[in-house]
Amino acid sequence: MSVDCIAMAGGAQAAAAGKPRTRNARGEGERLREALMDAAGELLVEGTSAEALSIRGITARAGVTPTALYLHFADKQELLQALVARSYEELLEMLTEAQASAPEPREQLKAMALAYITFALERPQLYRILFATYIPGSKIMPPGGAPGDPDPGLSTFELLTQAVARYVGDDRDPFAVAIHLWLELHGFVTLRPVMPAFPLPDPEQFAEEIAHAHLDKRR
Repeated sequence: MSVDCIAMAGGAQAAAAGKPRTRNARGEGERLREALMDAAGELLVEGTSAEALSIRGITARAGVTPTALYLHFADKQELLQALVARSYEELLEMLTEAQASAPEPREQLKAMALAYITFALERPQLYRILFATYIPGSKIMPPGGAPGDPDPGLSTFELLTQAVARYVGDDRDPFAVAIHLWLELHGFVTLRPVMPAFPLPDPEQFAEEIAHAHLDKRR
């Protein structure tokens, strides 16, 4: 699967070609809502900060008037939080499917690590929004965060933490182990695209190596 084929809902291709989106017809509210999130995501990936992102800029990219945004979102922040939540949902789905594909805890963790790498390398736009873009109020927070203020990334990290706990048992802190695994995965997927000549291991080998380093040796 090429990177071009996975551009956010095809919106980046239209933007790159300099073609405005077709306006949504009445009654296509969900399509418009998705188009607004796609437009915001494109602008973030192109380098516009969340703070500098404007409603006028988002709606212009989506091919609608500024007032159209308020039909679906209270403000820009709500739109950005919805974009982050949607991106996490896709990552969570991939990790959940990977976990279900393996019968044993260790193999589940390896499969999840590979799924994380696949998500980052095949969906770089979404990965950048989640882990390389500062969006106030939308970052993952650890367990015990403010009640009634759920973080959309928390379910994703909890899935990894629970998978670690099934393998290491009670002898180690699964949350701490999961943090180290995540940091190493993030480093790998961040360096691989920008240092193609460096002899990094292939994804499957790397997933096996970090599982051995952080799980097997200290179990």
